[in-house]
Amino acid sequence: MIRLSTIQRNPSIGVFAGACETVAFAAASAPESFVSDLGEALDVPVFQTDVAETSLVGSMIAFNSAGVALPRNITSRELEFFKGLDLNVGVIDDKHTALGNLILANDSGAVVSTHFSSDARQEISDVLDVDVEAMDLHGFRTVGSIGVATSKGALVHAGLSEEELESIEKLLKVDCDIGTVNRGVGYIRTGLIANSRGALIGRTTTSPEISRIEDALELL
Repeated sequence: MIRLSTIQRNPSIGVFAGACETVAFAAASAPESFVSDLGEALDVPVFQTDVAETSLVGSMIAFNSAGVALPRNITSRELEFFKGLDLNVGVIDDKHTALGNLILANDSGAVVSTHFSSDARQEISDVLDVDVEAMDLHGFRTVGSIGVATSKGALVHAGLSEEELESIEKLLKVDCDIGTVNRGVGYIRTGLIANSRGALIGRTTTSPEISRIEDALELL
C-alpha cells in the first residue's frame, strides 16, 4: 500500500520514523494519525519511543528484521524499551551516533559509512546479522540518508554512478534505482519509509517521484 503523510505538516517523515519487514519505530511525539498511516501502509506493528532523548528516531537508529543498532548516547530507559522487543539489540560504541543516516541496510546486507571504525562495522554486522561493507556514495559518507532498501529493491540518490549502484545491488542482493522525494530532494530516507509490502511517502512527493518509488521497490 502507498500512502502520503506528514508529521506535524513536515514531509520529512523519515527523520522521525523508520521501518523494516517486521516492525516500525516512530517518535514518541508522532501523532496518532501518522502512526496509523505507517502501520497500515507497511502492514507492521509500530512502536513509539525517543532515541537519545530526541524525536529523530529515523536518523538515530538502523535496523532490519534481525536486529536494531542503537547509538551509544541512548538512555538506559530507552535501551530497556528496545530490549523488551523480539530483536537483537546492540549499542554501537562509536562517536558517530546518527546511525540511521550512516547505515543503508535490508535483511541481506548493509552499506555503512566510512566514518565507522572496523570495530563498529563488526558490531553493526553482528547486530543486523548481515555482511557489511563501508563505502562512500557519490561523495556522501551519510550513506543511510541517501537511500532506502527493502527485500525487493532499493532507491538511492540520483547522483550515484552505475558502478555505485552495482556495488549496492551486490551487497543488498536487490535491484537498485535512482530517484528523489518531496519535489526533488535527493536524501531519500528523509521522505520515504518502506518495506516489501508498502511505503509511506512525504506528502509533497510528486506523481513521477511516486512512480519511480513504486518501480524501484516493486510495489506495483
